[in-house]
Amino acid sequence: MKTLYKDLVVLVCGMLLLCPGLARAQQSRTLQGIVADENGKPIKGAWVYANEGIAVGNTDMAGKFALAVTGASSLLVEAEGYESAVFEPEDYLERETLTLRKSDFLLGQKDDVRIAFGKVKKANLVNAVSVLDPVQLRRFDNTQTVASALTGMLPGLLGSSNVRGIGTPLFVVDGLPRDISTLNLAEVEQITVLKDINSAIMYGNQAVNGVVLVTTKRGQAYKRQINASAFYGISRPTTLPEYLPSADYMELYNEARTNDGLGIQYSPDLIQKYRTGNPYRYPSIDYYSGEYLKSFRPFSRATMDFSGGNRVATYYSNIGWTQTGSLYNFGEGKSAKSNVFNVRGNIDLKVNSWIKSALDAVVVLNNDRSPQGNFWANAATLRPNLFAPLVPISSIDPENAILKRRKNDIDGMYLLGGTTTYQTNPIAAAYAGGELERLQRTFSFNNRIDFDLSRSVQGLAFHTNLSFDYLTLYDQFISNQYAVYEPVWDEQDRIISLRQFGEDVRSGTQNVGNASYRRRIGFYGLLDYDRTFQEAHQVSGSLLAFLTNDKVQEDLQGNKNANLGLRLNYGYKSKYLVDFSSAYVHSVKLPEGNRTAFSPSLGLAWVMSSEDFLSSTPFLDYLKVRLSAGIMHSDAGIDGFYYYNNRFGGSGSYSWYEGTRSRAGTVSVNGGNNLLAFEKRKEVNLGFESMLFNKRLSLDANVFSSLYSDIITRPQTIYPSYFTSYIPYQNFDENAYHGAEMGVSYQQQLGDFSLVLGVNALYANSKVRKKDELYADSYRFRTGHPVDARFGLVADGFFSDQAEIDRYAIQAFGAVKPGDLKYLDQNGDGIIDANDERRIGRSQAPFSYGLNLKLSYKNLTLFARGNGRAGADGMLSNDYFWVDGDDKYSTYVLGRWTEATKATATFPRLSSIANTNNYRSSSFWLYRDNFFTLDRLQLTYDIPIRLSNRLNLKSLSCFADASNLVMLSAYRSIRELNIGTEPQYRSFSLGFNAWF
Repeated sequence: MKTLYKDLVVLVCGMLLLCPGLARAQQSRTLQGIVADENGKPIKGAWVYANEGIAVGNTDMAGKFALAVTGASSLLVEAEGYESAVFEPEDYLERETLTLRKSDFLLGQKDDVRIAFGKVKKANLVNAVSVLDPVQLRRFDNTQTVASALTGMLPGLLGSSNVRGIGTPLFVVDGLPRDISTLNLAEVEQITVLKDINSAIMYGNQAVNGVVLVTTKRGQAYKRQINASAFYGISRPTTLPEYLPSADYMELYNEARTNDGLGIQYSPDLIQKYRTGNPYRYPSIDYYSGEYLKSFRPFSRATMDFSGGNRVATYYSNIGWTQTGSLYNFGEGKSAKSNVFNVRGNIDLKVNSWIKSALDAVVVLNNDRSPQGNFWANAATLRPNLFAPLVPISSIDPENAILKRRKNDIDGMYLLGGTTTYQTNPIAAAYAGGELERLQRTFSFNNRIDFDLSRSVQGLAFHTNLSFDYLTLYDQFISNQYAVYEPVWDEQDRIISLRQFGEDVRSGTQNVGNASYRRRIGFYGLLDYDRTFQEAHQVSGSLLAFLTNDKVQEDLQGNKNANLGLRLNYGYKSKYLVDFSSAYVHSVKLPEGNRTAFSPSLGLAWVMSSEDFLSSTPFLDYLKVRLSAGIMHSDAGIDGFYYYNNRFGGSGSYSWYEGTRSRAGTVSVNGGNNLLAFEKRKEVNLGFESMLFNKRLSLDANVFSSLYSDIITRPQTIYPSYFTSYIPYQNFDENAYHGAEMGVSYQQQLGDFSLVLGVNALYANSKVRKKDELYADSYRFRTGHPVDARFGLVADGFFSDQAEIDRYAIQAFGAVKPGDLKYLDQNGDGIIDANDERRIGRSQAPFSYGLNLKLSYKNLTLFARGNGRAGADGMLSNDYFWVDGDDKYSTYVLGRWTEATKATATFPRLSSIANTNNYRSSSFWLYRDNFFTLDRLQLTYDIPIRLSNRLNLKSLSCFADASNLVMLSAYRSIRELNIGTEPQYRSFSLGFNAWF
């Protein structure tokens, strides 16, 4: 492993040494000039690059610059609000002034928006699309992941991976579907969310829930850039589970047995010993205490990226290393850590005057070291009184034979504790079980070739893109066997003997296990046409062939998608815009004859502010209205293959000949259906975008309505009951989604103060329009309710005594006793069972919103962003809340029902046996899941330019930030709680960003 990292470092260093323009020549001369606009007005703060970006200068108040250059060099000049330009030596040597043209409104070089298989100027955008600029975001927000950047920042997104409350979108990186989990935001140039059918349809089957396009950075000719950033921080658990100590647990367990009519298990004297006695003999283990967990874990990250080039070749490279420490405070866990090393190289080549190519390569190495065993799962289930993980050697007779022949101890002070039942446990495993190293390797490759065919047909081009991704994951470990010891104590709390379970064996054999892989191949060929006639008529079109194959280990078929796409666009003076986009999709999951379908969509946009009747409105700078509609065919909801066939499977063995013979049987799995077809999404989207009050206020809003029809299911209710396993799959169910979204941005400059405030909101509702169901009672039907509706029993408090139970309706979930939950009899039949379940809530919030604020004074900037949701209902349902049998008791059960607390109880009676009456889906376990989270808070200070320049830097900034800082919720302790897994964290860090 160390050799691999060493080789990578050597390789990267070699690549950097080969990057052009990283070394400054010895001899130079001074080049002077003036940068001005088309009216001759000097431009202050323009950047001038020479010698492929090695020499860099900035214009003063008079627009003057001076550069130390070598030889005759092309100059790149950039300024905010102007189109960048390249000046050849023959241009600037003959004249002193370099002229920049002002950027046209929404039509400038920086107004490109990535869409499906192409890009378009913001002014010509027809669809419901949201755009995030990670480069600008990361100037004041040290966000590291794409998912974090998306949360609460764009209208139409519920969280980071749900578009309009409908479902998870397709994630596309550099033109083809990819996993974004290994992608760092520092590598990303733009993120575009395609929300309506018209914008996403070219991606075919997989785009039924929308598309998130992620475009990585490219190098820019004549502009060398070297950026470095680093930070160090700590993460603290937001909330840890709280379990009862041994004595309290034992008292309550006795109570549970008493409630069940059983005798107590623990005597009062024994309970008192567990409360005050020898902690090794009478243990009370809190696996979440400081004895086993640190109060925080450290993390750090360092990245550098390099970009530049010339007219023939440009490059962008990103190198990053992330290290995350461990929360464990014992054994191998103390040194546990995760290391992620990533390298990206994007190269663009101009082969000749009409062929360009691009090569992208990414390597991500993830090395996660941790102790053997699943600590978090065990910490949530092992009761505190079971055993002491460590046995003190000082309490053992040194002449004890078992002690003397031990092969392993902890620092000469402890033996590993255990029992015959718990011969392995997370504490012992962390000390003696060995170390587990989880290795993940991700390799990605892209090759794009662009052919400019304008010499044959003006405006015509052909593009290809081939991608290959390969991910491997495996565990590497040396699994040690170890002995645990159960002590036998005398009355003086001395260990008089030991029972040994297991042996200490260190084989030294390295094992590899849990191996898996994922392979994804993608390709598209695109014929593109783009031309403007008479400076008014913009005509463009694209003809696409697109395919992907995503295969994981033991997946015989893989997920295959292929489609043809056609897009036709027309615009008149960027005022009237038409977009016809379509896909001819193909699916191998459907029967012959139904494997293809045509998906059309149409988008219209009208820039009303360009019309005479609005052009004189003083406060209105821009207004565009848009309308789109379409139908998309998809097989994304089909889980498997051959659903259209009569499928058969094994049914176990059948005995015959008086039981002396047996043969395996074959039974039907499902009936066949040669008419099985695509699922469909039909949608209408109406929206507008506007800028007001000298572009200080921006608005973007949409209302939408989507209908998902022909959803594939096995409808039970339309067939006789005896059909059972012969029922075929067919297109049957139907769901409707509708809602509205809005994004608002306001910016204001007052002297040295500047303010940028962003607000976005989404209202997304749904309704089941058609579903395979048949009930005797109308309240049980899912049809007419939200798709995410929760159904269950309506709780009506606790039974107070046996008399109330006797006169109440019969509850068919087992015997009930005082303190158990009682439910409403919805149909009045005197029996409470599944027929009394009705809608009690919903799992997905219909209303969500995000806020972001940037407040600057001179060189100091405060950035904050957060998100919230309202209208959803959470359900308490894991073993932390649903406690029966010999489950571990959390502090949540302290509000349990007893005869003394029947008027104030907040939890059912405790039971030492399975309680199927109390622990089921019901309104009792619901909580209103409304919240607002302050996700990010960062304070950034930009070092003055003069000081930065003295350090040979273009700019330098330092920052302090916090993540997941505050949550406002009536149920914050529940929302921030993880059971059986690593906790959620609240993080703080300090860092810097430097531009060379």
